[in-house]
Order: sequence, then structure tokens, then C-alpha cells
Amino acid sequence: MIDRQGSVGLREILPRDLVVFFHHQQDTEAYELAKVYPRERADFDAHWDRILKNPSVIARTIVFDSEAVGNINVFRVEEEWFVGYWIDRTHWGKGIATRALAVMLEIAEQRSMFARVATENIGSIRALERCGFVKTGEHVSEACDRFMACTEAWFELK
Repeated sequence: MIDRQGSVGLREILPRDLVVFFHHQQDTEAYELAKVYPRERADFDAHWDRILKNPSVIARTIVFDSEAVGNINVFRVEEEWFVGYWIDRTHWGKGIATRALAVMLEIAEQRSMFARVATENIGSIRALERCGFVKTGEHVSEACDRFMACTEAWFELK
């Protein structure tokens, strides 16, 4: 039985959260599902420094029953707004991503908003759909320094 109880909220990112986020992205099963290579510590720190200093990014820690279990961000790529999130694998299947995304969509009023997810990441696809995102297509992405080759599902929330 999946425990969907428990409180889910978002809060400002604290310096100690970055240690937790670094650990999350080192999980082999998680990064293989997300089709993203983990960053080395220096690259990770530089990446988060850019995120936290960018006034257009909305970045939050996802909290489940007082524990930091992931992060969620709304960010701009050229003229389009995207959402991305990461949940610690030990908390998958609890509906946390869906609930955190719903809260973020109340905070971030930017529309249209887009998301891209590997087609095999069924949990993330369900979270997006439950929050009103509509699949607009699929795209085969080549491997690069940061991402693994995969088929991505593209989503939009109007």
C-alpha cells in the first residue's frame, strides 16, 4: 500500500538543503530514470549558485513531514517557462511530486509553462498530467555532456 498521507510543502532553499540535493542526484537509479548525468560537486555548487542568484527563477525545497525530500524550480529558457523537480527515490510513489507541483503552480503564475520528461519516467508523467499539463509530443534527444539519449515527452500547461 502506498502511503499518500503526510504533509507536503515548499519553502525557500536553505544552504543545508544543497547537501541533500547533491546526494539525491548521485542516486544511480534516479539519475538513470531522469536521463541526466550527476554533477561533480564543484559543478553542482556552481549550478545552484546560478539558480539561486537568478531573480527570474523560482526555486523551492520540497518538504515532506518536515524532511527536505527534493526540489522544484520554475525557470526560463529563452522566452519559455519550464518546471523541473527532483524527489528523493526513497519517497517515490507517495504523491509528493504531484502535491509539490500543485503548490508551485499556485506560486508561479507564468503560463504557458512547459516540462520535458523521459517517456519511461511514468511517475513524473502522471504528476504533470494530474496538475493539468497536456502532452504535446515526443522528441528523440541525442546524448550530450549533461543528458543521456532518450525519448522525451513534451508537456504544456496553458
